[in-house]
Amino acid sequence: MSWRRFASPLPLAAALVVIAVTCALGNWQLDRAHEKEARAARLQALAAQPPVVLGTAPLSQVVTDRAVRVTGRFDASRTVLLDNRPHGIGGRSGDSRAGFLVLTPLVIGASPDEAAARRAVLVLRGWLPRDAQDRTRIAPFPTPEGEVTITGTALAGVPRVYSLGQEAAGSRIRQNLEIAPYAAETGLALHPLVVEQRNDTGDGLARDWPPADAGADRHYGYAFQWFGLAALTVVLVVVPGWRRARRLAAP
Repeated sequence: MSWRRFASPLPLAAALVVIAVTCALGNWQLDRAHEKEARAARLQALAAQPPVVLGTAPLSQVVTDRAVRVTGRFDASRTVLLDNRPHGIGGRSGDSRAGFLVLTPLVIGASPDEAAARRAVLVLRGWLPRDAQDRTRIAPFPTPEGEVTITGTALAGVPRVYSLGQEAAGSRIRQNLEIAPYAAETGLALHPLVVEQRNDTGDGLARDWPPADAGADRHYGYAFQWFGLAALTVVLVVVPGWRRARRLAAP
């Protein structure tokens, strides 16, 4: 049986392209799921290690995803609220209300008048709900005064969301924040990481951070859909092609 009897060249070529693309997308989603599962396993192994203590000296090792501990004073005047951060996306709360992530620099081992000259680290303190009518009307949340010890997980940077346009330097409410530009803006000598706070400091912020493998099940679901579409395309090519070949072969 010739291919011309089975299917016309153009529809067959289009079907092969669809199958190739959907299989590639399915494999990409599987890779994403495996990456998240691998990171979760890595974090679980790192959690068993003693926390890295952050000091005023520059870091001599890579501490991303490690448990860390740091003592210092919050510089509340430089707190940034990261907008459009729904609570519980990919996490465990099931609460998808819009809100802010509260980000405050912690000046390590410094008194307030020494803050500008000392090493600091950005602390992702937690989630705060946003006023549905006026985003600039911020619910009060206390910032610990005096020396405080923060424990958490070191992140390579501040989690990002899609943003249109350029961020306004000096604004309290922003979409995203990069460590190096913020350090230049404030004059703080910042460690090249962000601490995702885990311990409670009495500020009332939500800290039920999503697990490291959050979204792996979703990626598996997407992969199933892409592979299912590829299988459906095969069926839509084979069944009509088989019927067409039988019809043309009939006397």
